[in-house]
Amino acid sequence: MSNLRFLMEPERRTPIIDADVFVAGAGTAGCIAAIAAARMGAKVILVEKTPVPGGTYTNGGIGTYSFFSCNENSSKSKRIVGGIPYELAERITKENGATGFMLSPEDHYRSGYRFVADHEAYKGVISELLLEAGVTVLLQTMFCGVSIDGDFITAAFIENKDGRSAVVAKQYIDASGDGDIARFAGLEQIETWQDYDKVSGAPTGLVFGMAGIDFDRFLAENADSAFSMPTEPTADGRKTRRISFTHQRHPDKYRALSDMDIRFFTSIQSLHEGDATYINNSKGAKIDATDAASYSRAELESRVKALRMAQAFKACVPGFEQSYLSWAATQLGVRASRITVCDKTVTQNEISNAARFDDEIGLYGFHDLAPKHPELFVREPGYYGFPYRMLLPKGCSNLYMAGRCVTEDITAHMSTRNTVGCMVMGQAAGVTAACAKCNPGGIKI
Repeated sequence: MSNLRFLMEPERRTPIIDADVFVAGAGTAGCIAAIAAARMGAKVILVEKTPVPGGTYTNGGIGTYSFFSCNENSSKSKRIVGGIPYELAERITKENGATGFMLSPEDHYRSGYRFVADHEAYKGVISELLLEAGVTVLLQTMFCGVSIDGDFITAAFIENKDGRSAVVAKQYIDASGDGDIARFAGLEQIETWQDYDKVSGAPTGLVFGMAGIDFDRFLAENADSAFSMPTEPTADGRKTRRISFTHQRHPDKYRALSDMDIRFFTSIQSLHEGDATYINNSKGAKIDATDAASYSRAELESRVKALRMAQAFKACVPGFEQSYLSWAATQLGVRASRITVCDKTVTQNEISNAARFDDEIGLYGFHDLAPKHPELFVREPGYYGFPYRMLLPKGCSNLYMAGRCVTEDITAHMSTRNTVGCMVMGQAAGVTAACAKCNPGGIKI
């Protein structure tokens, strides 16, 4: 029996904010959705709980291969994602904040081309795009509930420095990652975080960076433990590095790292000389990210771990003697939590067999498990379709899902949850919501 107690609040008058489209979550899907809808002429309100828009590109800092098809022969790889996601990549590159699309033959199992952006440049460019589009962005704002009439959302409740408000929109987009709008609306959801270790380690992680590193010495003295994948210079000629490092071949030499209980490989991205721009600190907490107490504790523990891991690198890894922790992500990265049941879920069999759909909103080809599981490769031509129905939650007529909160098949989710896939869904949701703003029942196929 629950020990919860309740306080009955007095009735109150909540100020209303009118909009055509309301978007919860300014991450990789939500930002693109908001820009797309605003460019279509819709009045858009985008809310984000952190002080920074951007999502995984800002907080996860990972590179991506997935603008291109995934072919065994890299020379056959072709760009399959355009639109606002590609425009964003070009804008960041133009600001000298990204590598541009670099041919990376060693990564042929994913795609022939890799793109990595600097987190600070990304923050500025995505902010500029939102401002240019005329999106009303409310940062440090919590989405905290809905008013619903049958299968129709009538308002979304938010709280920030202004207090509590109700956004009354015609269409709603859930880009929260965890499916928060769907959950408050009482829609069917399934937990996936408990099964994540069956496909790839922990469902959370905290990316950080270090500076003051002598990479030439590091690679020379760790020849059997570190591998630098060949990459081309950035658009402005800067040298970049992508390094996989394993400490477990020499557990005594790297005792400080071995004691950290990190995974076998550590992925390091370097966009600036002497700078480990991103370190993917692997093994995070296995938690339900929709539980406030568990999520908060994992945030704290992950920040302690990032500090200790940086100290361990400095203590025992040649080339890191003068290094220091230079930054850490704004929030804990979450790979899986809850999935909202939609009209269609893409299956792994459909991904592997390069399925196409009559209601396609875009193409995709990347799969995060492909390196270890060749059977998961997308067969020729190296891409599959995203159906529009994957955005439509069962039981609600004016809500669209976009991002990692879709795809029930946990193995298939390891493809669709990735950054560019979320962006593709975001643009489709934004355009459709703008088109449907005059139709209370939304657009159905």
